Amino acid sequence: MQKTYSSDSFKTNVKFDSSKLDIKTAVLEISVNANEGFLESKGHKWHFVQPVEILDVCIAEKNTGNGSVVRLDIELIYQNGSEIWYIYPELPFLCTESHLDGRIFTLNTPHVQLTTVELVDVTDNNDSLVKESVHQYYKTHSARGNMFLVEDNLQNSGLLIVKHSPCPDSAVRSAPDGDLRLTKDGQVVLNGCGYGAAYGIGDPKELFDHYKELYANICNIPKKNFIMSNTWGDRSRDKAIKENFVLREIEAARHLGVDIVQLDDGWQSGSVEEMQQKGLTLEGFWKCDPNFWTLDPKKFPSGLNTILEKADELGIKMGFWFAPDSTDDFSRWENDAEIVRVLSEDCGASYIKLDGAMIRNQACEDNYFSFLKAISKLRGGKLNFNLDITYGKRLGYFCGIEYGTLFVENRYTDWKNYYPHRTLRNLWQLSRYLPASKFQFEVLNIRRNAHLYGDDPLAPANYDIDWCFASVMAANPLIWMEMQNLNEEDTQALRKIIGIYRDNRDAMCEMSVHPIGDLPNGIGWSGFFWKGKNSGYVTIFRGITDEDTHTFSLPVCGKCTVLHSNTDAEVSETPEGLKVTLGKKRGYAFIKYDK
Repeated sequence: MQKTYSSDSFKTNVKFDSSKLDIKTAVLEISVNANEGFLESKGHKWHFVQPVEILDVCIAEKNTGNGSVVRLDIELIYQNGSEIWYIYPELPFLCTESHLDGRIFTLNTPHVQLTTVELVDVTDNNDSLVKESVHQYYKTHSARGNMFLVEDNLQNSGLLIVKHSPCPDSAVRSAPDGDLRLTKDGQVVLNGCGYGAAYGIGDPKELFDHYKELYANICNIPKKNFIMSNTWGDRSRDKAIKENFVLREIEAARHLGVDIVQLDDGWQSGSVEEMQQKGLTLEGFWKCDPNFWTLDPKKFPSGLNTILEKADELGIKMGFWFAPDSTDDFSRWENDAEIVRVLSEDCGASYIKLDGAMIRNQACEDNYFSFLKAISKLRGGKLNFNLDITYGKRLGYFCGIEYGTLFVENRYTDWKNYYPHRTLRNLWQLSRYLPASKFQFEVLNIRRNAHLYGDDPLAPANYDIDWCFASVMAANPLIWMEMQNLNEEDTQALRKIIGIYRDNRDAMCEMSVHPIGDLPNGIGWSGFFWKGKNSGYVTIFRGITDEDTHTFSLPVCGKCTVLHSNTDAEVSETPEGLKVTLGKKRGYAFIKYDK
């Protein structure tokens, strides 16, 4: 049986003949003959053993979640099942929708180094979100995580394996001997456990950046970064939300330049706080009250018409918080999907925050994915989601990549767990491995609870609020506060930086973002670098160091313009890189460069 596929636009050719499969793109070659195969890209070659023989293939072009990129899907038919490979022709990755355990890559040298990256969620309990470790290949080694870079030191060749599963502590399907093993016999084995995976090959220094491109192609996230507000950060919980309050928030959003006002817990008739007082968690809504998810008639006696008219008049989009019911393994997921439909079609929601999920077992996971697939089709696939990963067993960073942005962390001044430099650190670390536009990171009202921090030099009130906003511009800034309660000074400072950001964000969203400088600790120098073809952007943040000038090793090579700063700022290019002077501690600069 012979099958062929060719595409000039893809620069891709596929040929299958009697269990031999050959795939060629502009940057990748894959060949499988019986049980032996290899991946090759620009001189980098890694051999693997295919566990079962291919009997047939089906080839199709498919639009990805973001609708702007076409990928090639190849279904491999086996004796007892099938597996789908998918390929983005411009990237050196082979991806699988459901990884076939038993595919083994072989090492031709003992001079191998393994870098393991584990990203951590459940951020209500964790504030170190990236764990990286390096191991030299010696004997059998088991590793946990999602990202594994295997480097052949002699050939300067890398194999990046990414497991598209929840974080290790949250995965309901896991292997007792870890996510990946390097054996003393020279084998690399991924325990996929039925989750998807991606295999990339090339220069080890480039593979993580290539994976960020792959991830961005898979994502279904808005085509430009957005600014969302959510009042929950001021801890009024569900008490403040009512018609007049929301109208004032919409007016404040327009004044500041915020795109979306999202109503958290409190818009609905049911009370989460009352449930918690009875010892119930974020589930059991349907048993508690069949009308739990209807609009609260006391808070909104005339419905949402006035609010939606005001939002439409001022160009503000609306979002809502919702928690699908985990009870009985999400058995009521179809009812939950109907609530999301109502929020979208009848309540004007453009964005839905999905919270409260408790994925305890395989049935939970399967039903939750059924829920996500159903709601992702609403409004022609244009309804947006921000998935909360702050508490409980959820999908994390790598599972369900196609479903919206990630609401990364809850931080509050009420309990002294909001520090601007820590928020910067978490985004800075994550942006090394995933596109920063996947995330939402918070800006709080820095004046609230200032007395609780005492004389701490890194307390929020010691920062300028525009510093806080600039520190999360690489992600989707989350205005985590009741905007109407900002003082005039902070309102004007925030309005100024938001306006400048909005003028440039369309160009910024087309560029890749990279962390630069030191790991943020509140003391040294850090920042982000947006890399474009003919221009780009840089944000620089000075901590409480006495050093007022710092040089970043950056390939800027062009005219640099300071778009905004909260202090005297000087920028120049030197043979060593970008030299920046900031006139005060906790200063920042937003810089554009043109080659």
